[in-house]
Formats: sequence, structure tokens, C-alpha cells
Amino acid sequence: MNSRIVKFHEDWYKNLVAHSNEKELLVTKIGDLIQGKPRQSCLEIGLGLSPYFAQRLASLFQDYTIVERRTYDDELPQKVRLINDDWETVELSKKFDVIIASHVVYYFKDSKAAVDKMFTHLNSDGRIFFVVNGKESDYGPLKIAFSKTINAEYAFTYDQLMELLRNRKTREYTAQSNISFDSLNELYEILRISFDFYPQEYQANKSKVLDYLRENVKGNKFFIDQKIIEATA
Repeated sequence: MNSRIVKFHEDWYKNLVAHSNEKELLVTKIGDLIQGKPRQSCLEIGLGLSPYFAQRLASLFQDYTIVERRTYDDELPQKVRLINDDWETVELSKKFDVIIASHVVYYFKDSKAAVDKMFTHLNSDGRIFFVVNGKESDYGPLKIAFSKTINAEYAFTYDQLMELLRNRKTREYTAQSNISFDSLNELYEILRISFDFYPQEYQANKSKVLDYLRENVKGNKFFIDQKIIEATA
């Protein structure tokens, strides 16, 4: 399902973040994992719409650099350096102790080259923290059901990433986030960004998606297993 180049929809992303505890869970867990290990320098690839990780983690490092291809004009935390460029084409001259790549593998044009490039910029005792959605809880089954509805094969970013890392030493952690909603129609809109490879198909099949949600989602929370993959050089 992810053979197309996906466009980042800012409004859809804002809607998801506003209704989810994802960011808080991730920054807390990664912050805990960083403690007690080499952490002079950090590279964050993609800041989304705000420097959420930098605001919470920059104080742990002597040097904190963000590479973000979209224009960002707001104030950054002290000591944070922003390089306004595309990770897949930017040229950097240094290596880092920690690299954070949260929900960015999904958007790379050449995922293998982009991931390999991270390792070339990682110190010998450094670590990369990848974040992708897992295949369990409410998220995975919905994605599979939708792919069957539109007769398209779906490949989870998690599986693609683990294949890219199969010769690397990794550890996996799960942080289960939840989306809060008041109605299934609201949940449908919040989840729109999760189907941004097929926005027209998602809209055209709204009634089928709602039927699925009505049958399979209980209560007023939708759960997504955030997978943190820690990889070393």
C-alpha cells in the first residue's frame, strides 16, 4: 500500500496530536532510555509541527541538531540548531551519540538509503531511536481491513524497518498510545492521516470504515502500539 509518495497533511497531523497522548509517551520513554549512556550530541530527523522532543530532551545534550525539510520559523529551545533541509539529500560533517527518527521512515523516498545514512552519522557507541506504529491493538487490524476493502496490499512500516535493520543489533520497546474521541465520526477524521497514501479511497469508503469502527472499537479510546526500535552501530 505504500508504493506512492505521500504528502504530509498538516491539519490532519494536528488533529491526531490534539487527541492523542503519543508525544508524551514517546518523549518520556526515549528520555529514560537516553539516561546513563553517551549523550553529548543528538540529531533529530524531522520535528513535525513543533520541536516537542527538543523542548524536553535538549537539556540532556551539549549539542542538539534538528534536520527538518519544512520551513519552521518559530522559536527553538536554547542550544538547538535547525538545519532546514531534506534528510535524504543534506550533507553533514559530524557524527552523533543519539539519533531520533520518530515516524519519519514512512515518508522517505528511499528508506534503505535514508536509514543507512543515519548509521554513517552515528558514533561507534551511539544509538538510533526509530519510532513506528506497531501492527497490534486497534491500529493494525484496521489497516489490514481497509487494505482488503480497496483491494491493495499493505506493508507495515514496522516490517519494512525491521527488514532494513535485520543485520543490526536492536532492542524493541512498546509504548501504547491512545486516541480519545467523542464519536466515531470524530475518530474517522482523527485517523485520516493514517490513510494518507489513499486519501480519496479513505473518503470514498467512509461508510465501510465507520462500520468497521462501530463493530470493533469499544469505548471512547482507540489504541496504537508505538514501537521504539533502539539500534546500535
